[in-house]
Amino acid sequence: MDKVPFIEEDSGYDVCWFCPSLRFPAGGFDVYERPTLECPFDPADGFRYAAGRVPVCVHPYKVGLPPGRYASAGEPVPAREPEPAADSVPARRDEPDRVVAMPPVNRGFVRRPHGRRPARRTATPTARQARTDPGPYTGALPPGLPEDIADLAEWIRALVDSATPESLADVLAGAEAAALTRFPEEQVIAVLRRALSGG
Repeated sequence: MDKVPFIEEDSGYDVCWFCPSLRFPAGGFDVYERPTLECPFDPADGFRYAAGRVPVCVHPYKVGLPPGRYASAGEPVPAREPEPAADSVPARRDEPDRVVAMPPVNRGFVRRPHGRRPARRTATPTARQARTDPGPYTGALPPGLPEDIADLAEWIRALVDSATPESLADVLAGAEAAALTRFPEEQVIAVLRRALSGG
């Protein structure tokens, strides 16, 4: 089998930094239609795996392959489409522009000059308290909130991966509101920062 990665890092493909197509050749990873619990992130290395530690990509439109169990079930890899030019990558139907202006969302994150402590907010719970009020978010809370804070980052990443650019702000707000019903605010903010920074 060819050992060259399916996609080179400097190509026109807009794949994620953790995509297995950047590390494995064609047939060396599976492609799922979307993020699912069948292929969670491994917190040890930050990559997605299916059963048997088969690497998985969950963005077929980015990697240029239809969904298939190429590594786990030996499905044949279809002929590769020509590499897109960097300035001609087509937008998805639910993604009108590559650059999407995100509305400002400040639900617990405090921007401050380096080295200065934030002013204490009276609504901030103690480290041993979990906030039961979901705050200003009024939408439906996402399902599947984990019982253990150690699983929260993976849950948030899965929600973010499945969000469209237009719904990302609402998805993040819903995830934060749901998490605050079970965990202390300081822990939720720390996990959100870690999950969104790729850590």
